[in-house]
Amino acid sequence: MTIKAVLFDVGNVIIRWDPANLYNRLIEDAARRTRFLTEIATMDWHMNHDAGVSFADNRRPLLKAHPDFAAEIIAYDERFEEMLGELIAPTIQNLDELNAKGVPLYALTNMPSEKAAMVFGKSHVFDYFRDIIVSGDEKLTKPDAAIYHLTLQRLGLHAEAVLFIDDSAANIAAADALGLQTHHFTDPDALRPRLIAEGLL
Repeated sequence: MTIKAVLFDVGNVIIRWDPANLYNRLIEDAARRTRFLTEIATMDWHMNHDAGVSFADNRRPLLKAHPDFAAEIIAYDERFEEMLGELIAPTIQNLDELNAKGVPLYALTNMPSEKAAMVFGKSHVFDYFRDIIVSGDEKLTKPDAAIYHLTLQRLGLHAEAVLFIDDSAANIAAADALGLQTHHFTDPDALRPRLIAEGLL
């Protein structure tokens, strides 16, 4: 089936995101930093933000359990912007050209509602998307099939007509299982040949 829309992930596809960008500066001691990121403010804990739990509610049990890390835990909210890195230049170029050609563009992102507007203000390309499905708004996260079903409903398209681009192997596998066309984003320069092969560029 001809691809009728391209659906982009955001973090580490359009813009880099890594908590280490903040905590490499905030926690000088490497052992303390590793403990914080692997045992306290873990990715599983952060996924609660992506699922719609507020930063204030999500940090409450951590502050109680780890008062010695209170400043670092609060910084996860107050200095979240510092976790962002650079815009991914090849993706920006591809989006500029896809938009110029009139290709329908959408985004599906695991992202806290509280931070979405800030992230979307980082580049003009976010204005290209006809719709952005934010996990924190929907209280559903990838790779749960439910968020893909919701996304396809919002797009008004069959799965086979959508090319989904994501850096997570688990998210790609879930999309594959539902019949979406997929591109596992591991090399920024590898996306363009796929878009050309699909006749989109």
